[in-house]
Amino acid sequence: MKKTTAQKDRNSQKQVEASRVARLLAISLGIILATGLIAVQVNNWFMDPANLPIRVVKIDGQLEYLKKTDLQDTVAPVVTGGYFNIDLQAITKKAKQLAWVDEVSVKRVWPDTVLMNITERQAIARWGEKHLVTASGEVFLPPGKIPEGLPLIDGPEAMSAEMVKMFEKEKQRFSVLKLTLRELRLNKRGAWSMKFSQGMKVALGRSELEQRIQRLAENYSAITARGNALSIDMRYRHGIAVMYEKEAVVNDA
Repeated sequence: MKKTTAQKDRNSQKQVEASRVARLLAISLGIILATGLIAVQVNNWFMDPANLPIRVVKIDGQLEYLKKTDLQDTVAPVVTGGYFNIDLQAITKKAKQLAWVDEVSVKRVWPDTVLMNITERQAIARWGEKHLVTASGEVFLPPGKIPEGLPLIDGPEAMSAEMVKMFEKEKQRFSVLKLTLRELRLNKRGAWSMKFSQGMKVALGRSELEQRIQRLAENYSAITARGNALSIDMRYRHGIAVMYEKEAVVNDA
């Protein structure tokens, strides 16, 4: 009889514990569901463009040719979300469509601003008649007028990086001789030529460029000692053809 009573007591305790666990689970589940609903509502509020809308697009960066108004007008169609859901990548992509834009970084600034930091392309020379080229050989077409005072590089666009590198190298080489390189050209036949600010033109041909240019630098003083050289032809294997202001002569080299 005692065993039966003890068993009933144990069973009763188990039922009480089970009921208590069930209540705790129900309460926990209710809290989780309530928290989830609150989180969803909060998230929906933050993601609603009507709440915390972007009102300001601020542009930073040292800009010489790019107008801030043009940049703002360009990105305006994609500045459509609120603070938390605005598409920064879309703004970046849109900004890079402008010719003068090199690099763009975009970030949010609480509570209603998008900050764009712009790095403008730096053109080192004109490329052909209408384009410009950067130090890395990137060719681009700027809107409006070409900046004045830039030297000229002209050739196949696929050769742009190589031509820029050569231009910079020869500019340094001839600066020692007080010459300023103003033009570097590569024509459709593969022939190279240079022109200096002093007006002197140099034909280099299609081969042995380094040897011919070095030979020109080494003989420049002797060439100009005879007079003002208008054009120099370096395509001769054993000589240099020079046209002076009044006559043409061939110098042995």
